[in-house]
Amino acid sequence: MFPIPIAKRLARKVITSRYVQPVSRVLSPAQRAFWEEHGYLVLPGHFSRATIEAINAHVDEIWQDSRTRRRPTVADIFIGTPRERRTRLSDAPLEARGAPYKLNDLYLESDLVRGLVLEERLAGILAELLEGAPLVCNTLNLEFGSQQRDHTDSLYMSGGMDLRLVASWIALENGSPDAGPLRYYPGSHRIPPYLFSTGKMDAVDAEMPAYTDYMARAIQQRGLSAQTFVPSIGDVFLWHSQLFHGGEAIRNPALTRRSLVTHYWRAQDIARLHGRVGPGRYYLKRAQQRVDGPVDDH
Repeated sequence: MFPIPIAKRLARKVITSRYVQPVSRVLSPAQRAFWEEHGYLVLPGHFSRATIEAINAHVDEIWQDSRTRRRPTVADIFIGTPRERRTRLSDAPLEARGAPYKLNDLYLESDLVRGLVLEERLAGILAELLEGAPLVCNTLNLEFGSQQRDHTDSLYMSGGMDLRLVASWIALENGSPDAGPLRYYPGSHRIPPYLFSTGKMDAVDAEMPAYTDYMARAIQQRGLSAQTFVPSIGDVFLWHSQLFHGGEAIRNPALTRRSLVTHYWRAQDIARLHGRVGPGRYYLKRAQQRVDGPVDDH
């Protein structure tokens, strides 16, 4: 019988090896070079209007259904206000839909959402960028601009210094510059990651001012400037884990900015069994977030 440490290592190898597979090259050389230089890609009109409208109708149904039965859906409501909190959607007042909110991890309960964020063509691109099969680790459905402060995703879900991470932003309606569009800094993914006192990239709340100063200096030294993404329905924006990005202010509160954000790890890097929607397309099985915990900034 193997000693326990060796047995654990072998179990990890057996679990992760099933997710290792050849990666097809689907990006053009120009797309690959653009990604490496700028840290993002735009896929115009990747999804049809009919596909997107089905997702929007699905979200509407989830809201309506939450009025009559207890759902597992977790929501962050009244974001950016004194009433901000995390709650079960069934416990959220209907008026919460009229203010910035997020539906967290619908992929855990919705085949439709899983199918969209792991659509075969999109998954092929993600596999090339990740150099391995994509694994959904979270989704965020938004109806208004996030107005988030600028950040890098590795602050919240690095999983380790060498863990690969790519994010997607799917436009669920036509955008407007007044609706709080996505803000990003092309080329910022080349900035060496900031390491906290722990020696890791994971955010330490008390040290966030130092992180912010570090990124501001690095952006200025490299002469980088912010751009915004004002999409058409069905467009997809992909970005590198180290791309510095956030959300512009909402200039017209009457405007919505429906979107679906997803973060993907590489399946072979996570030593556990995953759900699957098709060959080479996986999602992380886990419990819903706690509703009595703090609301993440991400």
